[in-house]
This record gives sequence, structure tokens and C-alpha cells, in this order.
Amino acid sequence: MYTFKTGLNPDEHDEYVKAHPLANLLQSSAWGKVKNNWESELIGVYDNEHLVASAQVLIRKLLLGMTMIYVPKGPIMDYTNESLVKFMIKHLQLFGKSHRALFVKMDPAIKYRAFKLGEEQKILAEAENIIKILQNSNLKWQGLTQKMADTVQPRFQANVHQKNFSEEQLPKKTKQMLRIAYKKGVIIKKGGLEFVHQFAEIMKKTEKRKGVLLREASYYEKLLQTFPKQAFIMLAKLDLQELYENIQMHYQENEQAIAELKKNQIKKRHQLEELRLSLKREISELQEKANSFGEKVIIAGTLTIVFAKTSEILYAGMDEAYKRYMPAYLTWFKTIQEAFAQGTNTSNMGGLEGNLNDGLLKFKNNFNPTIEEFIGEFDLPVNKFFFALSQWIYKLKKHQKKKAANRT
Repeated sequence: MYTFKTGLNPDEHDEYVKAHPLANLLQSSAWGKVKNNWESELIGVYDNEHLVASAQVLIRKLLLGMTMIYVPKGPIMDYTNESLVKFMIKHLQLFGKSHRALFVKMDPAIKYRAFKLGEEQKILAEAENIIKILQNSNLKWQGLTQKMADTVQPRFQANVHQKNFSEEQLPKKTKQMLRIAYKKGVIIKKGGLEFVHQFAEIMKKTEKRKGVLLREASYYEKLLQTFPKQAFIMLAKLDLQELYENIQMHYQENEQAIAELKKNQIKKRHQLEELRLSLKREISELQEKANSFGEKVIIAGTLTIVFAKTSEILYAGMDEAYKRYMPAYLTWFKTIQEAFAQGTNTSNMGGLEGNLNDGLLKFKNNFNPTIEEFIGEFDLPVNKFFFALSQWIYKLKKHQKKKAANRT
């Protein structure tokens, strides 16, 4: 017999979530501390005192004492068990009423399709059945949306699975980019709170380049403080002085090679003279950068959180001025490698547009990811009278937010 409870013990909730196939960082009890502009509560369903469904719900206050409730990547339960799903949704609705919610939004981590680029995209066996079960439980499905802006969480993501990841399994181009980064002297360092401000500076440069608003240093600091053992920053560093000396030595060797050429080595002379121009240009650029930024610089970074057997690369950035040193390739490679070293099975590289035709995917595909498409968002009406109006206001605010972001 099912029973519904609120105020679950965080340790019990986390233990259940971590052991479940649908485990997700956004359903960890600690995530509620990160989203401190929302209230949060842990709710669950027991079958004879055994926890069989659990959810962290986020509650946002609206005007006139009303609220909206969001269950990110949850609830965590067996979605093929229709009686359990209906029981949980019924009590989630009652919970919403007790908090004067207009509606409850949820986006369970149920995959609709999972495929490699170029493979046939088959719908996963249980996906359509689960959608029907949720619709039969009074949930309003928002459909197979394509744009990231249409949902709270991206419906598509690039997720690297450990079994598909090693340097040997990477595409030829990726291996080449890694060799360039190594050759140019890019060094990767792993750290935590001590790297926050350097990472924030990289992210500011990324914001400026992409014309988007991301986060302040205080938010990255909060993530690392909330997940002290699971969160880490990877930074790519470059010693400009050491690189300058190496390029100078290479330049001198090239000059010596030119001096030793015979008159009939026309093609070889042309190649070496082209290299001379390239090396002179790089020496000049390095001198200028060292004078402006010092001998050692941070040129790329990632921030990752490990949870259960999963990991999420939440933020990543690069200084465009050092793009030729390929720091992003090496930083992401080392980040994914570290996540797997910590015992995870997957490393999520983040969201994608549904048309699978954007620059994000072009870069992320260098690491042999699986493209995972989720079934999307569902809304549970709580206050039926105001539900339609609240949906219109919600979509209007998302549209206004998108427009504001595009103007920056």
C-alpha cells in the first residue's frame, strides 16, 4: 500500500536517487541549496515503508501569495509502474494545492532517443508508453520541442559514456588538436575554490564573445561550497615566457636551416621562409601578450560536478586570444578523463539545439558523445481557473528573457 510523505530526510532521498537509473544532479538534495531563490522540499512515496519514489521540488513565490512548483529532472521513480506514477502525481497535485501553486512543472530524465551522429535515430522502447502514462495522469505534455529556449532544461544533450571514451577512440582531428595543445605547452590544473576568480575571468571573456549573460564569481563559489567533494575546476594555463623562449629557439634553428640551403632547394626555401614569417609573428604576439598580461596566463576552464555515477560539465569558457593553442580541446579532454577517474559512467557536456546543427555540437562531437533526447516537459494544473493564464504569462516571460539576452 502506497503512502505519501513530505519532509524526507536528505540522506534517505540522496541514497535512493543515487542508486536509481534516473539519478541526476538536479535531484540531489544539495541542489536546493544552490537554487536559494526558490524554496525546496523533499517528498516521496513509500510502499510498506520502502521508498519507491522521491522528488526534490522547488517552489517559487508569485504575486498574491500564489506559487509555481518545478521538479527538475524528476520525480525519480519507475515510470512504467502506472499505479505508482498516478499515485505520485495525484499527491504532487495535492502538495501543490497546499502551497497555492498555479501549476507543477516537471521534466523527468526519460530518454526519447539516444544515438551517435550518423546513426539511425530510433525511439526507445518505453518512451512513448511512459508519455501516455503521464498524460493519463492528468499531466499536460509540452511536446517534442526543438529549441533550448523552449524548455527550462535542454531536451537534447551530448553525453560521453565511459565505454566510448579514450584517447585512442577519439576522432583523428581531436587527436591532432590535443597534440597541438601539448606541443604549445598548454598545462591543465585541477582545483577548487582557489581557482574561482580565475575561472570567473575566463567566463566573462566567454560572455563578451558570445553576447550572453552567464554567472558571477559568487555563483561558482556557491557551487563549489555546496558540493565540496564533488565539484572541481579545470584550468588551462600557458607560460608565455617559456613558450617565447621555445619559439625563439625554433626561430634560430629555422634561420640556421635557411643559411645551409643549397641554391637549387627552391621548394624547401619557400617552406622555411613561410615558417620564418609565422614564427616572427608568434614571437611578436607573445611579447605583446606578456607585456599586457604577465608571463603566465589562464586561457580556458571548465566547472564540473560529479553526482552518483554521473557528472555534469556545467560551465566552460576560453580566451579567444589563445584559440590557436587549442586549449579548449585539452581542457575538455582532461575534464572528462577526471570525471571517469572519479568513478562516473557518464560525463554530460551540456545541452544542444534540437536541429543538431549548431556550433556547440560541432565542438562536442570531437569527444565521441551520445546524443540523448528526453521526452520533455509536463505541466500539472493545480489551480485550474488560473492555469491557462499562468501558462500564457510563463511563456511571455520566457520570450522577454530571451529577447533581453539577445540584446546583450
